[in-house]
Amino acid sequence: MTTQQFTYVLAVADCQSFSRAAEKLYVTQPSLSQYIHSIEKQLGVQLFDRSLNPIRLTDAGELYVTWARKLLAMEESMNNALSDLMGMQTGTVRIGASSFRVRCLLARSIASFHAQYPNIRLSMREADMRQLKDMLSTGEIDFAIGTGTFEEKNFHVEALASEQLYLAVSHDNPLTERLGGALTAEDICTGTPRFLRQKPIDLSAVKDELFVAANAGEYDRESLSTVCRECGFEPKIEYSVQTIETVFAFVCANMGIALLPDSLIYYGNFRQHPSYYPLPDRLANSSISLITKRNAYLSKAAAAYALTLKQLVDVGTWQIGSGFMPNVKEGGIMP
Repeated sequence: MTTQQFTYVLAVADCQSFSRAAEKLYVTQPSLSQYIHSIEKQLGVQLFDRSLNPIRLTDAGELYVTWARKLLAMEESMNNALSDLMGMQTGTVRIGASSFRVRCLLARSIASFHAQYPNIRLSMREADMRQLKDMLSTGEIDFAIGTGTFEEKNFHVEALASEQLYLAVSHDNPLTERLGGALTAEDICTGTPRFLRQKPIDLSAVKDELFVAANAGEYDRESLSTVCRECGFEPKIEYSVQTIETVFAFVCANMGIALLPDSLIYYGNFRQHPSYYPLPDRLANSSISLITKRNAYLSKAAAAYALTLKQLVDVGTWQIGSGFMPNVKEGGIMP
């Protein structure tokens, strides 16, 4: 088995399509199909069930993909260990985070690290936290960045920054008149006197309202339900959507209310915002953390990136609510 064989099979498995995988790999679809067929012939098993649409892995294919991911991760770790011996002249740092955090929170740290270590490649994997945990466990990434709970025996967790949830309600929703005293994005971003004296709301006051939630991610429908259960009710979820950005858009369109983190308010670059209501600290506060697999080998390059990230947090150029002043116009933050 070769690295190329692993890479090609994984591309087809991830894309669930020969044509999309061929585009991703910059090869023709017929040549990729023939290449996969030759691997199957060599192994004496069928890796993909082509009778389904989209195609699916067979049981043998599932086993092959599991080991392919492990072996590629081991090869990457070996290359990074060799890079350490060469004084970080080459190597790869493999980072995992949600697409939102990659886009809005990590760009500055990546640019800073690249300026210091131009020969080190940064590989980004965008996925929800459940998938990132699996990637950490199999060694596919060096560390993940996000929120959540992690088994202490399996993961090492270091807090980077705090994050706070707000109830988001469209300006057109009659609920705003009943709740009153809403915060604007400007209040939250600039710490106005109204922000400082605003009291948290009782979330049970909206138990009969319709919510919008994401299907997956750090702030998915399960995390919404967990917060609402703390207040004695089960949320009525009208729409389940793919991303937290889509949740935001649905709230603005008055298609439901939602719980949104302040990182979305600071770094989302949205032109308009809904009304925001703070929650009690016991419900609202969480930590954005740097998560690594316990006892895993961490290359010097990965350790250097982690240090760069933590330094940017410490001086306030990354941390939420510290040293960041967005350009706020009427009704929202301008990109």
